[in-house]
Amino acid sequence: MVKYYDMTSITEQVKDMTRLELDSIMNNNNYIYDTKDFEERFRQFTGAGYCIGLSSGTAALHLALKAIGIKPGDQVATVSHTFRATAAAIKYVGAEPVYVDIEQLSYCMDSFELENTLDNNPNIKAVIVVHLYGNSAMIDKIADICKRRNVKLIEDCSQAHGTRKLNKHVGTFGDIGTFSFFPGKGIGAFGDAGACITMNKEYNDYISEARSWKEDEIGYNYRMSTMNGRFLYHKIGNFKKVLEEKTQIAKEYDKHFRNCSVRGQVTHSYHIYPILHKHRDKLISYAKEKGVELKCHYPLPVHKLPAYKTDKYSLPITDLVSSQQVSLPIYPGVDYKKVIEVVKQYD
Repeated sequence: MVKYYDMTSITEQVKDMTRLELDSIMNNNNYIYDTKDFEERFRQFTGAGYCIGLSSGTAALHLALKAIGIKPGDQVATVSHTFRATAAAIKYVGAEPVYVDIEQLSYCMDSFELENTLDNNPNIKAVIVVHLYGNSAMIDKIADICKRRNVKLIEDCSQAHGTRKLNKHVGTFGDIGTFSFFPGKGIGAFGDAGACITMNKEYNDYISEARSWKEDEIGYNYRMSTMNGRFLYHKIGNFKKVLEEKTQIAKEYDKHFRNCSVRGQVTHSYHIYPILHKHRDKLISYAKEKGVELKCHYPLPVHKLPAYKTDKYSLPITDLVSSQQVSLPIYPGVDYKKVIEVVKQYD
C-alpha cells in the first residue's frame, strides 16, 4: 500500500539527535518553555523580525487576532475552503467570519472577491488569508488592499512552511503570520505545536506574554514544550532537502495532472498536491483497491459544517473545489510512479 503520508524518512534524519535531546531534557528536568533556539532558527528561516513558539497553530491564530485588537462583534474576512481552525479562532474572540471565495487555480483567497467583500462589509476589521496546500495567495496584492483600507492582515501559513512569493516567505507580508507544526505538516513537531511571526515588536511582546498566563488580563496556557522546540530546531535544518524532494515529485505529477497551478514568483512547498476529479469518491475507492491511499481536503467547506453553518454566502468556486478535490501522496520516498499509474488507470 502506498500510504497517503509516511514520515519515516523525514524522522530518520533527526532520530539520533532527538534521542540525545530527550535525554538532556529529562536529565535537566527542563520540560517546558525553553524554545529560544527554535524561535531564532525559524525567525531566520522566514526572514521575520520576531518568532514566538506556541502550543498549536490554532493558538497562534487565536493570539494573533487578540494581538491586533479584534473584539466581540467585529468582522473578519477569510475563506471557507480551509481547515475549520481558521474560523474557530475568529469565533474564539467573539468575532464573525465573513467568507470570501477562492481562485480555482491556486485554491487560495481571490483578491478581486476580497475587494468586493470589503466594499460590501465596511465593518470588517481584519483579513485572514490562508496559504492553502503550500501554495501562496496573491499576497502582495492582498497586503496592498488591506493597507489601503486600513484593515489588519493575518496570514495563516499552517500549510506553507517554505512557501515564498517574490522571494519573501509567506507570513511576512501582513501584520502577523501563523504556523502549525502538527506532525503531518511540512515541518512537523513531536506532537502539536505552532508559532507566530511578525515584524511588529508590540505584537511580539503581547503574544509572548499572553501565551503564558498574562498577568493583567485573562491569559492562556499556549506554551510550546521544550521537546517540540528542540525537535523542530533540528527538522528546520533538514527541511531544505525535504522540500527539494517534494518539489521533484510534484514535477513528475505535473507531467500528468493539471490542477496544481503555481504562478510565477511563487515557490510552492507542496504540503498537499491537489487535483480535481468529478468522480472524487469513486476515484479514492478505486485507488485504495489498487494499493494507493488518496485523501480529500476538505469535503465540506467551513460555512457548511454544523457548528459554523450559514446560508449567507454564495461561494461557487469553493463549492466546486470542495466537491472535487483529491490529494495525492507527496513525501520523500513515496512511490509516485504507482500513484500516477493508478490515478490515470481510473481515468
